[in-house]
Amino acid sequence: MIRILIASFLVLLCFSCKQEKNTTTQNNTESSVSNSNTVENKFQILESQIDKQLDSINHLNYFNGFGVAVVNKDSILFTKGYGYRDLEKSLPYTSHTIQNIASISKVFVGLTLAKAIEEEKLKLDDDVNKYLPFTVKHPLFPNDTIRVQHLVNHTSGISDREYYSSSYINLEKDTNGNPLIDQEELEYFLPIEEDRSLEEFLKSGLTVTDSTHSDYIFNEYKPGTIHEYSNIGAALAAYVVEKATQTDFKDYSKQHVIDELKLKETSWRLSDLDTTLRSKVYSTIDLRYPDYKLITFADGGMYTSVHDLGLVFSEIIAAYQGEGTLLNKDTYKLFFTKSLDSTHLSNKENLKNLKNEQNHGIFLSYEQGRIGHTGGDPGVGTVMFFKPENDFGIIYFVNTDINSKEAMQTFVNITELLESNFE
Repeated sequence: MIRILIASFLVLLCFSCKQEKNTTTQNNTESSVSNSNTVENKFQILESQIDKQLDSINHLNYFNGFGVAVVNKDSILFTKGYGYRDLEKSLPYTSHTIQNIASISKVFVGLTLAKAIEEEKLKLDDDVNKYLPFTVKHPLFPNDTIRVQHLVNHTSGISDREYYSSSYINLEKDTNGNPLIDQEELEYFLPIEEDRSLEEFLKSGLTVTDSTHSDYIFNEYKPGTIHEYSNIGAALAAYVVEKATQTDFKDYSKQHVIDELKLKETSWRLSDLDTTLRSKVYSTIDLRYPDYKLITFADGGMYTSVHDLGLVFSEIIAAYQGEGTLLNKDTYKLFFTKSLDSTHLSNKENLKNLKNEQNHGIFLSYEQGRIGHTGGDPGVGTVMFFKPENDFGIIYFVNTDINSKEAMQTFVNITELLESNFE
């Protein structure tokens, strides 16, 4: 089982409804009514076209279920689900279906961390050890500080390696021999008896200094110098926020992000949600994964729907245009500020990223002119991006592994469909 990072799949949504102005007040009024009706009719036709095309994609049967949302800075413009959230029970996937969203979860971490900065609980330049009950030092560079900034732009020197896989916990009983569950995938999930707290997981991994040990998770780069994507680094950032605010991270995030945006289908905790709306996630069309959790929840464990994430993305697009309400303008400026330069992407592994203009705000990704994030986990593929010069963004989730060229092309086709309909 390999965690999917769909960073190469970027989306563009542009839809222009500009109208020419007439020269008289009467003509302006008449034109306004006429244009308003034209735009409304055009969008209704567009919705119908998109719906039919997405329905055709659904019938290709590469994914058991998926959801799509199209948003602008003001609202959700289009959202719908296709296929099934539970194939066995024939339960439909809707715009309100809940599933884990993999690495897009980091955007919630970014917003939460930004709020903590706004409340003067911490700074990006802070040494992470200012807040930790255990010491984190890069074994090869013990005199160099690992800062909060290094966590949010993935330059901390903390890698994932084999240790990260021990974050996946099987939450189901009696999975062995269950004909509905992919038995070959079970070996990659630890039993619930081996679950532990985020603090225990981080402390155990981040204090290993022997590079020959299987749990060693540092790369060969000095903190702050080279970009290497790190899920464990994201989890550590959430833990730093927890210690800096002296509030459980999930509670702090709920209070300052989830509740403020009036999200009803979003939580770090399944116990907060209507689990009858939760999607199963599948390794193939016929077999599913067990219900699972991530100890390092902050890097990929947010549960939400395309509808709720659409509300979040509307706020982010509005904020980029200076109209956000969740954070103040100075904090949002920091949230969007690019923090990488060519030196951070100068090693061989990053040449493609450099060409694609990759950069990071506070857990917000830039690539090829798009802003947002992507994600992948067992049975999960997610996309959320907008292009700054347009007032539109797209979101989509799939609940089935992208495990063939055909499935990958179909996943890409969803982007192309939205591009072609909204340009």
